[in-house]
Amino acid sequence: MAGIVGVIVVNLISQIDEEKTINKTKVFLEENLPDIISFSGMPLSDLSSPRLDPAGIAGGSNVNNTDKNILKSVHKLRTIQIYKYAMNAVLETINSCPDTERKPYKRILFRKYIKNDFDQWIYNDLHISKSTFNRLKNKAVLEFAKRAESYRMKYAQYDDAVSVLFYGTVVSR
Repeated sequence: MAGIVGVIVVNLISQIDEEKTINKTKVFLEENLPDIISFSGMPLSDLSSPRLDPAGIAGGSNVNNTDKNILKSVHKLRTIQIYKYAMNAVLETINSCPDTERKPYKRILFRKYIKNDFDQWIYNDLHISKSTFNRLKNKAVLEFAKRAESYRMKYAQYDDAVSVLFYGTVVSR
């Protein structure tokens, strides 16, 4: 039985179109992720170590709200929570990536896509050439893509909207 599973895994890995996967993931990281970060309301200082606020946001309550205002507030809280789930999925994916001298994927992804550092700053700090940085960045993006599905599924159990943020549609579990 283990042999069959191994063959299936090898077949799945060999079926990945690396170039398309890298390009699609870069679009997500460069175009969608900045909005997810903004709408999550999570300060940049909190993004280095993901924390999940189960209530959605911290703060008090106002008992004088009308039903309509309460419903609007609940909708806003749900929307914020969806973005927080998506942000935590992204952060956990990045944090699960290798971070060694030869594979500094976690540092590259975090600094490039979360902190929005310039490429030159990153490759200078890593003491590597621009071409080596670009090669490692593509490998880091591919590694992110391979790991992202498990974290998307983890947070999609709370809300299918996380799938919409990742893929533009609900992905079946």
